[in-house]
Amino acid sequence: MSLENATANLKEFGKELNLEGLAFDENHTCILGIDNVFSLHLTYEPNSQRLYLYAPIIDGLPKDKETLCRLYETLLEGSMLGGQMAGGGVGVAVKEELILMHAVIEMVAADTSSLRRFAPVFVEAVEKWRDIAKRICEGRYDEKERESLRPYHQGPGGSQPTPGQGQGNHGKPGDVFKRV
Repeated sequence: MSLENATANLKEFGKELNLEGLAFDENHTCILGIDNVFSLHLTYEPNSQRLYLYAPIIDGLPKDKETLCRLYETLLEGSMLGGQMAGGGVGVAVKEELILMHAVIEMVAADTSSLRRFAPVFVEAVEKWRDIAKRICEGRYDEKERESLRPYHQGPGGSQPTPGQGQGNHGKPGDVFKRV
């Protein structure tokens, strides 16, 4: 039933894009070109009953170790709890020099419009991170921009909570946490 749902989601998404006949191949994958700039991959995985969305953030890692470290750190900070990556995250294939951004839609609980609603949000996040990665590699990304991506940063209205704070817990070693 989940494959049928994934297929219905893809068909609905195709209608939105005016691409009639959009379908999965024999590997349950569909690849779409986005503005002739990058590809959006949609893969249904039968065992998990999930639809995976993924797209390249960068193809070709920086050779300079400092730049590579800055790129990794920025991507990891941005993917903290999926906050800056449409609820997904990033992965790296070092040998292939490829970084992918990914997200998942559970097909068991999804309606047939889930992909149509989510894909624009995901593509927008991919475009943002492709730009950030490019600027980091070119040395045009500053620390001030990076600070704005941190989920627990000093904001304009004062300090924001750090992990472990709030609800009377100040995150001290030995603190007892109440199970919920």
